[in-house]
Amino acid sequence: MKDALYSQMEKIEHRHWWFLAKRRIIRAMIDRYAPPPPEGRRPRLIDIGCGTGGLLDDTADRFDTLGFDSAPQAVEICTKRGHDVKPCWLPDTLPAEPDSADVCVMSDVLEHVDDDAGSVAAAASKLRPGGVLVCTVPAHRWLWTARDDAHEHKRRYSKPEYSRLFEIPTLRREFIGWYMAWLMPLLVAERLARKITGNQETDDLTIPAPPINTALRMVFASERFTLGRVPFPIGASLISVHRRVEPAPAQTA
Repeated sequence: MKDALYSQMEKIEHRHWWFLAKRRIIRAMIDRYAPPPPEGRRPRLIDIGCGTGGLLDDTADRFDTLGFDSAPQAVEICTKRGHDVKPCWLPDTLPAEPDSADVCVMSDVLEHVDDDAGSVAAAASKLRPGGVLVCTVPAHRWLWTARDDAHEHKRRYSKPEYSRLFEIPTLRREFIGWYMAWLMPLLVAERLARKITGNQETDDLTIPAPPINTALRMVFASERFTLGRVPFPIGASLISVHRRVEPAPAQTA
């Protein structure tokens, strides 16, 4: 992303409805699907593409955390806030030990990289057997706006495209589904209004008035109770949880 966005994110990610609700959803998926705490040590969580560290803040109560980001500004911000964050460039440079993480998170990361399938494989290689990979991406090419350009997205995903990224022997799907479903009609209406009026300015990092900000946060975050249990028919984004497994042994003749 552009450098200026990191400074904006640092200022608002603990107040803006979208950041707060998305992290609450991701934390709910981690709490539900992560393996039980191992005896004798705290579990390890790796946040790949950690940005300015909001998820590291939110998971430090339960996990030893390690963050990675390709942006020097993100690494600097997180380090100043006391997080262990290192530079990385997916998929080739991800300086974590293989089989070292109980949870890996890539939250809105894959749409930024050239080799998204290779990046999934790189993240999966860092998981211990039984560990989980939690990912989110924006969906639907027809929802593309100037916001995607400003955030330097390379793509938005269909569900089949996204599902294919995880077709590797060491990952077993727990679930893949749409999310940001309750607010999708509002999002579509807003995007259509922008197209009609010709207003393509991006203001997604502006915090709405407090009552609106609170209402949007509560509606979006409430999806955590349904995700992985009752599928939404459509949503503005996709989320998945996959578990590291041992590949099946090759069949002999």
